[in-house]
Amino acid sequence: MKIAIFGTSADPPTIAHKTILDYLSQKYDITAVYASDNPFKENQNSLYHRSKMLGLLIEEINVSSGNHNIQLATDIGDRRTLHTIEKAKKKWGEKADLTFVIGSDLASQIFSWYQAEKLWQQVKLLILPREGYQVDGDTQQKLEQNTLGYTLADYQLPPVSSTQYRQNQNEEVLTPKVKSYIQCHNLYNLT
Repeated sequence: MKIAIFGTSADPPTIAHKTILDYLSQKYDITAVYASDNPFKENQNSLYHRSKMLGLLIEEINVSSGNHNIQLATDIGDRRTLHTIEKAKKKWGEKADLTFVIGSDLASQIFSWYQAEKLWQQVKLLILPREGYQVDGDTQQKLEQNTLGYTLADYQLPPVSSTQYRQNQNEEVLTPKVKSYIQCHNLYNLT
């Protein structure tokens, strides 16, 4: 069984997250997504709200696509990716073919993560291209030498980010259910 594991800040989840989940659901038997507690990011909304919004996004995708292989996997999420992978192996079994999904903006950072050497020998890596973030030759060489295997995704992510929404509050980047949740809970200082 091929499983994609996608931890994301999702603060808030946008149409870019929807595009990613649609893409992953076509390539993997299961796409496990969770709101990550990223130790490198400050001032995030609570995991509770971010997880709820991800759940709503998944509902929207499942209804529109008829594909039900995207799961909100809050039970495997952990501050340390190594622990996430350990939880995933317990959940789906040691023989599950696990791929961890990151944006290209993180590619050069992953070797500084907690017990990175041990982590990247347990899981494959899928790198999603993000506008303005190329994976340079030195990073690619390091990935080849220090991971179980990696792939650069063969599509371009829409030029939309959660950060842009938080700064500009452009509601066009949100799906209807996520937009409604934000308004209902008065998140992101909306008036």
